[in-house]
Amino acid sequence: MNWSSIKENTTLAMQTLAAHKFRASLTILGVFIGVLVIVLMAAVLNGFRQTVLDQAESFGTRNVYLWRYPFIQTGRLPTEVINRKPLTLEDAQAIEQEATAVEFVSPGLIYGLPRPGEMPLPPPEARYRDRVMNRPRLIGNFPVAELVLNVPVDEGRYFVEAEARHRSYVCVLGFNVVEALFPAEDPIGKTINVGGQDFTVIGTIKKQKAGPFGSENQEDNDILIPYWTFNKMFPAIDDHFIILRMYEGRMQEGIQQIEQTLRRRRNVPLRSDNNFEIGTPESFISTFDDIVGAVVGVMMLISSIAFMVGGVGVMNIMLVAVTERTREIGIRKAVGARRSDITWQFLTEAVTLTGAGGMAGLLFGWFISWAVSSLIPALAMKIPVWAAAFGFLGSVAVGMIFGIWPAVKAARLDPIAALRHE
Repeated sequence: MNWSSIKENTTLAMQTLAAHKFRASLTILGVFIGVLVIVLMAAVLNGFRQTVLDQAESFGTRNVYLWRYPFIQTGRLPTEVINRKPLTLEDAQAIEQEATAVEFVSPGLIYGLPRPGEMPLPPPEARYRDRVMNRPRLIGNFPVAELVLNVPVDEGRYFVEAEARHRSYVCVLGFNVVEALFPAEDPIGKTINVGGQDFTVIGTIKKQKAGPFGSENQEDNDILIPYWTFNKMFPAIDDHFIILRMYEGRMQEGIQQIEQTLRRRRNVPLRSDNNFEIGTPESFISTFDDIVGAVVGVMMLISSIAFMVGGVGVMNIMLVAVTERTREIGIRKAVGARRSDITWQFLTEAVTLTGAGGMAGLLFGWFISWAVSSLIPALAMKIPVWAAAFGFLGSVAVGMIFGIWPAVKAARLDPIAALRHE
């Protein structure tokens, strides 16, 4: 089949589509929906992944996170994991002394951090005069956290080592806390009450990047206080999280040193798994990609069903077309058209039909993504190339697969019988 035949068959297919607009539109609806599902879901997941990447980059690509439980929990944890003992301040100090690849160590405590399967403690209220913030996240850490977490201080300052050692009642407020308690005044130097204790505000934090699809960033609700002040207020809370920053180019070496130190301190047997979790930006992204892979699988299944429905519709309408154009097929064969010419004519028509549905799905998906991203910038949606290619090629494949039988049936018609057909 040469290029001129392809061009001629495509032109005939487009003329047929134009002559039966309504019927063609109904026929390609399934293909249109299948492609639309693929590109929109892919755009959403692509935006979600970009948000994860941006947040990992904002924290620092050299950071390592330690906690006793998995950072991403997708189901019920085994009993031995739930019963893991907490990380301690002494663990953090041992890492600082023994892990030469670690530049900074920042241990901390969060009020109300629950065990898996348990309800978290209600957050303490934050009050200033008659204003109340009902959902702050109270965190106790050390001044080094400002460096490790790249805390973007807006006004004032972070607390210093002397304030941490002397258990000073000072605090640094996240953006949402400032908005709730000080909507129209400068918070620096003011006294707020948190958990029944008065604190002097010494600094505020800039608004953090929004979470996935514009969701609230929990860090905007933070109230940061010195570690020893937190410990004095809540001595029973001992579930430490530890954040570390590695020296440039020593990430893997540092992880090995951390693992060796903690396994020794926590008496982990030689061939047993760690009873703590080590998280890095790469591991978070990898875990997220695994979850996305499962979602993509479901998305492909849904779109495949839509493709199947569209394909059945295409086959049906092409069989009707063969019946309607039986006399035309007879005339073409009478003037010398071969079976392959008839086959390619109807196959090209089927592919053009489904390809048009696929292209319409792509264009409509792009328009929706553009409109959503323009109206709500936080909901960044961008169709990846692989999704666009899969959607369009999938629609073409539907035409090829479901158009074969009608095309072959048309090619096998007896020219004499076809010419007699009314």
